[in-house]
Amino acid sequence: MMENKRNVSAQFNIPMPLMSDLDTMRKLIGNYRNRILREFVTDDKEFKSTLAISYGMKRPPAPKKTWIQENHDRFIANTPNEYLIQQSFLTQMGFVTSLIYSPDGENIIVGHSSGLIQMRNGSTGTVLCTLRNIQYPPKPVYALVYSLHEERVCYAACMDGAVYRIEIPNITVSTQDPPDYCIRADPALECLNTQFYGAPGISSSATPFVTQRTPALSLGITADQSKLVVGYADASIKVYDMETQELDMTYKVQKLRLQFIPKKLQRMHSDQVCALRCHDQFVYMFASGAWDRTLRIWDVRCQTGCVTTFEGVNVCGDSIDLNKNQCIVGSWQPTEALTVWDIIAKKKVNVIRVQNRRPDVDGEYIYTCRYWKSKDYNRKGKYALIGGSGTSCLEVINLHNRYISCSYPAAGSILAVASYQERIAFGGTSPVLYIVSFHDPKHEKYKDDVEVDSSTWTPRKSVLDYSSTVEQQGDT
Repeated sequence: MMENKRNVSAQFNIPMPLMSDLDTMRKLIGNYRNRILREFVTDDKEFKSTLAISYGMKRPPAPKKTWIQENHDRFIANTPNEYLIQQSFLTQMGFVTSLIYSPDGENIIVGHSSGLIQMRNGSTGTVLCTLRNIQYPPKPVYALVYSLHEERVCYAACMDGAVYRIEIPNITVSTQDPPDYCIRADPALECLNTQFYGAPGISSSATPFVTQRTPALSLGITADQSKLVVGYADASIKVYDMETQELDMTYKVQKLRLQFIPKKLQRMHSDQVCALRCHDQFVYMFASGAWDRTLRIWDVRCQTGCVTTFEGVNVCGDSIDLNKNQCIVGSWQPTEALTVWDIIAKKKVNVIRVQNRRPDVDGEYIYTCRYWKSKDYNRKGKYALIGGSGTSCLEVINLHNRYISCSYPAAGSILAVASYQERIAFGGTSPVLYIVSFHDPKHEKYKDDVEVDSSTWTPRKSVLDYSSTVEQQGDT
């Protein structure tokens, strides 16, 4: 053996100490190979690796979220509740910051954090047109509202301080057989690196309606469509005339004066107004929420300030909504985040503590909160839609019994939600737009299997007797 090593070393001019090191390396490599082969077990069905920590080990698979399957079995399986569409889009478009359905429910307007506004089909999510505001660099669109008096006109509040008037193209699309097309200005503009332009042949650009230097975070239009109310980042609320576009009123107090006004007597916001909602029945009333942990009810006719102040809410996004004499508020806090307030009696009605939420939720942390807009089943404001960063899903809450009627898991935090009848659209930080259908078993309208002929049917005797007694009492 030594002679062979000497011959090899003499042939290749390799010193003897290095030859011993090569033998040691061969032994180490051989031992390492044998250990790997022993630790790998080959099965007939599948290949399972029980290798300990080594350089060749692959990353273990992520643990499966069992609560998603449990949520599906509890709320979605064997029910009409389902995901109608999960439409993915480019991440360069930015996450979804605002959503709104058209009054007829045919279209849905989606606002992105990149300043992009898309019109999609209300039921299938098909992109019909891409609306681009003429500005650069782009700024997020945090609020959208439809004008009921103007046909196909939408207003958007943008972070650049302007409220844009958007002319929505008149594209009639069949809901039953939607097309697979998208009208865009240019596919190359999807990366948002160049100036925005409207689609060719369609006036789809947004023109500034009113402009300010501070970012516009929220807006609303009064019930008579005569006033535009905008909430800004400088803690001010401005009321504009829709016809003349002139500023009628400004609700703002200087921060230097706040320290001399007692907290109970303050009638203005002291931090940025991130949520604003006009009442659809009371013409002069609107509500606003700000980062100063207050919810305020305003009357346009009152020029000195708000008429009611509710404290103890931590509104972080567009998470307030009005229905008749009640207002629901979603706070960014772990527990007791959903509250119901009476704007007429000026008191807190209820704190919604959900009874059937899964136990692994660390907190609610609500970013968006809306009433379910259904004229058939939710006229009394029984159901609320909430989403945020804590539950990882959109929840339909029954405000009467404090139970979750349905839950839809989603990727990322939910920042915006809109609804029309049984359809609910929502989105957030993940580049996915969800459209789902919600149906409560209590909404079933049972019909008799036996068809009754109205010509031969006669009411029961008890009904006849009751009606005759009522007529006799009326005569007497």
